[in-house]
Amino acid sequence: MPHTDKDLGDNYRTVHHIVLEASEECIEPSEPRARWWSGGVASTSVACFVAPIDLVKSHMQTQVKKKGMVETAAKVIRLRGFMGFYDGFSATALRQMTCTNIRFGIYEAGRYAEPIRDNNFAKLALAGFAGAVGSICGIPTDLINVRMQNDMKESEAERRNYRHVFDALIRIPREEGWRAFYAGGTAAALKASVGTCGQLALYDIVKTELSETFDMEDGFVLHFDSSLISSIFSSIISHPFDVLKTLMMNARPGEFRSLFHACLYMMRFGILSPFRGLAPTMLRKGPATISLFIIYEQLRLRFGYVED
Repeated sequence: MPHTDKDLGDNYRTVHHIVLEASEECIEPSEPRARWWSGGVASTSVACFVAPIDLVKSHMQTQVKKKGMVETAAKVIRLRGFMGFYDGFSATALRQMTCTNIRFGIYEAGRYAEPIRDNNFAKLALAGFAGAVGSICGIPTDLINVRMQNDMKESEAERRNYRHVFDALIRIPREEGWRAFYAGGTAAALKASVGTCGQLALYDIVKTELSETFDMEDGFVLHFDSSLISSIFSSIISHPFDVLKTLMMNARPGEFRSLFHACLYMMRFGILSPFRGLAPTMLRKGPATISLFIIYEQLRLRFGYVED
């Protein structure tokens, strides 16, 4: 029996419908993208737990006489009690919600672009740019944090006695001028750029390589392994800049005439001077980076959005 035009049209629509369904099944769903606030929330949450270690690290970087981590922690307890470990935390929280949020936001927005998506060098360059831009907002709060952490070591006459971060934001320009906010800014920007390359970009690169090489799912194990590896490299390559930044931010006006003079002072204990405080940094940054990315990834998976 010959087919009519109606039969042919019905057959065409049926075949077309089957092909569409099959093609939709073959398309893998896009991974959810993180919300703009995810980096700030994750980093602030982690800061609540690592603040004591961060303070000990800061004290070790600025000390005149060389002391170990345990001895430094004992001195903090002697001077200020256990709450002394949270001196400067208001500045830390504000910094995480601004500087860190900007770093994550810029990198997350750029990493999906066609020239960057499959280019590791482009990812490193993007992370360096994100770190530098974030540091512009983060340097003032970073400076306040360093000063508040180290204030307990000063004599009564030399203490700055900032009550909280907003008190410091008002007093510093009034007492020292606006430029004082960016004391140690060059070292801080370098540290932020290098640290973001070692943290965000390296995490992204390692995560992609592990996922493709070992066929790992986008879950806890992949996030843990990637963040552990990135934390080790990030800590080592950014630590000298962190020491230099801390010295310059904690210095009195005119104490260092230039970045070069600050470098000379940093090297006063020998060739390993740039790595003073590395032990508490590793102790802090390992668990902190792992926790940061696990929280960040959970926020991405639970509250993220899929680009159309």
